[in-house]
Amino acid sequence: MNPSRRARASGFTLLEVLVAVGIFALFSAMAYGSLLRILDTRDRLETERDFWRTLSLSLMQIEDDLAQVRPRTVRGPDGLTVLPAFRGQAVDSRALGEPSLEFTRGGQVVLGDGARSDMQRVGYQLREGTLSRLVWPTLDQAVVSEPRAAPLLEHVEELRVRFYAQPGGWTNSWPATTQTGTPMGNTALPAAIELTLKIEGRGEIVRVFQVKG
Repeated sequence: MNPSRRARASGFTLLEVLVAVGIFALFSAMAYGSLLRILDTRDRLETERDFWRTLSLSLMQIEDDLAQVRPRTVRGPDGLTVLPAFRGQAVDSRALGEPSLEFTRGGQVVLGDGARSDMQRVGYQLREGTLSRLVWPTLDQAVVSEPRAAPLLEHVEELRVRFYAQPGGWTNSWPATTQTGTPMGNTALPAAIELTLKIEGRGEIVRVFQVKG
């Protein structure tokens, strides 16, 4: 038998080895690219899942608070000013640092002393792109009674609120005025609120909540 034929029969030529290596490298690159796309898709799906879960929990917290509203006024930090049981403004004023919503709610679990009130003062505020829930340590505020802020939702560009007076319809602030122009009392509660959240890269999310006083 010819020596070259015996060498070809007993192994691969250099060209065949190079072709095989090239094919293997091509399939490896394709597999690696597919893996990266799968991982990227998984990461995006997890990000979406986390966002919608966080949003859902935030809206549930707001709904729970508004289902427990109480017509109880509170004293302001100066000890003299009486703040309405429920107050709010249309657009969150970050420059003033005031919450867009602030109200008295009940239904809190009271441990220990049964004489303690189950009510607390809560609010919602947008600051530096984060929607936070505020809780005051006491109902009647003092100079040192700063609220505790619990972050709920990030990447919020704008927070807008409208209030539904019955009768009277939608208004941009609360307490509102009656149809005759008379200011409502400090214990007046809206029948519902419309909350609009403008989320970075996602547009606007609008939700209407019934206020159960």
